[in-house]
Amino acid sequence: MYPLSTVAAGLLLVFLDFRINEFDVLLDPLGWVLAIVGLGRMSRSVSPEFKAPWRASIVAGLLSLTDVTGSAALALPAFIYEIFFVVTVWLLATAIMRCARTAGDADVARSFDRLRWVLVLTVLVGVVAIAAGASSGIVAVAVLLALVAYVWFLIKMYRSAKRPYLAIPDAASSGGVGWL
Repeated sequence: MYPLSTVAAGLLLVFLDFRINEFDVLLDPLGWVLAIVGLGRMSRSVSPEFKAPWRASIVAGLLSLTDVTGSAALALPAFIYEIFFVVTVWLLATAIMRCARTAGDADVARSFDRLRWVLVLTVLVGVVAIAAGASSGIVAVAVLLALVAYVWFLIKMYRSAKRPYLAIPDAASSGGVGWL
């Protein structure tokens, strides 16, 4: 598996929230482990641009432990976790964008530049709408837009994983390597 595919798989696990009695069955920390492993490989073998999202993913992964039970007593750490989640996605999209620009791939660079802004703005609109006590319709639209943008982000990551400037050289020539 290409390291960017590993990151995308991890972020997909983080995104899926299947709870039974407030317990997150899909455990976000497991998704963060995949993201951390993939970003670590990318920061060492692809580009140092991936060092910042790697660091942010470590913090997000640790903070995700507060979200496993969904306890209201952990509201502040869960809020900080959500901030680090958005920061990690922003930094990851920025790193991909910069690598694409350096490689002369303007289409991929433009896509990830737009995606990072759409993701952050939809999250911001949702937070402001909730804080302002906006109608549930406005909040639902913001959540739906964020959902679409995040799914688009994951798809673009999977589609971009094999690009030579985002793949570990051995993975590009041999058809892939394991996730570790």
